[in-house]
Amino acid sequence: MNLIKKHIPLAIVFVFGIMTLASYYVPHRKSENYLEWINIWENIVAAFALFLGAISLFYAHYKKIERKVDGWGYSLFVYFGFLVIMVAAIVSDGKISDNGKITFLGWSFNNIYNPLSATMFSVLAFFIISTAYRSFRIKSFPAFLLFIAGLVLMLGNIPLGEIIWDKLFAWTNTTIADIKNWIISVPSTAGKRGIMIGIAIGAAVTSLKIIFGIERGYMGKD
Repeated sequence: MNLIKKHIPLAIVFVFGIMTLASYYVPHRKSENYLEWINIWENIVAAFALFLGAISLFYAHYKKIERKVDGWGYSLFVYFGFLVIMVAAIVSDGKISDNGKITFLGWSFNNIYNPLSATMFSVLAFFIISTAYRSFRIKSFPAFLLFIAGLVLMLGNIPLGEIIWDKLFAWTNTTIADIKNWIISVPSTAGKRGIMIGIAIGAAVTSLKIIFGIERGYMGKD
């Protein structure tokens, strides 16, 4: 039993992990065919993961409705929304439009999904403002630089900011749009690249830990 539960899964992950990693560095047709085959299986696994995620979502909301916890009424809309979109997709054969005519699925997308998305993002705006307020509290020199950069970006995106800049700093022969573009192109891009490099290194290290059996979280808590 220990062999089936632990050693065989580790062996499968190790063999396929090494083969997949090596295939990216082997310029051969068999290697390309192997990667295409792996991509097909990735799509199959992703479909099963999506299915299990949906079951987990429905079960979690079912338990909320069963226990009648605070806000359990909102869980009903999860089932209602899923049912409406599923029926719309089946009736419309998965098409948003048919011969230039909006289908039931397209109508549901335009009149249900889009308004709900806009509402959600409008609510998120208040959380963004709250986060910005906490982030821009000047307690150190890096916080001061963050505040200045954020202020320039905000002023550079509104006409009022350009008017204020032109009134106060026209003698510099530099517009606030130029400064905004420089911040986005140089410091911001450098920061993004550093973050992406860190993410790539972290992903590579985590992948190697999984391949060599150091990280076994995917096998469950037992």
